Amino acid sequence: MKNKKIVFAGTNKFSSEHLHELLINKLNILNVITKKDNKFNKKNKTFSEVKKISLKNKLNIIQPKSLNSKKIYKYLKKKKPDIMIVVSYGLLIPKKIINLFTFGCINIHTSLLPKLRGPSPIQYSLIQGKKKTGITIIQINEKIDSGDILYQKSLIIKKNETYKTLIKKLSILGKQSLIKCLKKIFLKKIKKIKQKEKNATYTKKINKIDGLINWNSSAKKIEQKIRAFIVWPGSFFFIKEIMIKIWKVKVVKNSNKNIPGKIIKINKHGIFITTKKNLINIKILQIPGKKKITTKNIIHSYKDLFKIGTNLNKKPS
Repeated sequence: MKNKKIVFAGTNKFSSEHLHELLINKLNILNVITKKDNKFNKKNKTFSEVKKISLKNKLNIIQPKSLNSKKIYKYLKKKKPDIMIVVSYGLLIPKKIINLFTFGCINIHTSLLPKLRGPSPIQYSLIQGKKKTGITIIQINEKIDSGDILYQKSLIIKKNETYKTLIKKLSILGKQSLIKCLKKIFLKKIKKIKQKEKNATYTKKINKIDGLINWNSSAKKIEQKIRAFIVWPGSFFFIKEIMIKIWKVKVVKNSNKNIPGKIIKINKHGIFITTKKNLINIKILQIPGKKKITTKNIIHSYKDLFKIGTNLNKKPS
């Protein structure tokens, strides 16, 4: 297995952890492909997490705008690579590139495919209140996340799981799964399983505006979204055009008939807000430019901002 020539494609931290696992196992990384550097200004650039670990380990790095270029094709063809491993890369792999590899291209996806295809499976598993998720390694084809399943391992989602805690668990599971799967692939002992298209569900790319709380949802749905968006884009609402970010809440069963989005109680236990069903009790929040604070301290520090009877279900002007 160690003599096989591997091309690795990835960008973010989750991806870099899998690259690190390949290096720990002393596998032959022929090339690393990652996205172009982000530019904040002409002088400063930010490297992807994959590029950082590649530079540290003196790996060959390619950063194309697209994998459709003839130059990339000719370069990889000349190297005669065995397999391409794709983990959170972000760009499509064209068929002509896939066909260059003896063992094709494989992808690590953070859901139990065919469920939750697309760019945001971890967030959606939390938003939808799934009881379990997992890692699926597939053979890449021309359609997104629809290739044959090579390896799959499930993981239980705990009650108060957040994106931050869940991605850590999936990273550990993904690294273990990748090494096991590679061994089977190179020994030609892999069993391919076709995905059942009738069971496929899809996720969408998450944008900043998705973090805006909709108080017309149930308290349970709002709480699930807050846990899903804890890293990005965050969950927030507005008071007097000030964006308030929510970090921790609790669902409180209540038959209150007030309109959704109304502050009905503020005490040492926090702020209580009506929703379509039950109440949201905010425990930790953040004012712009300030550190996170428990709502217990808000009673004294921001009593003029948070008032009983305030309707939060108004969009900022």
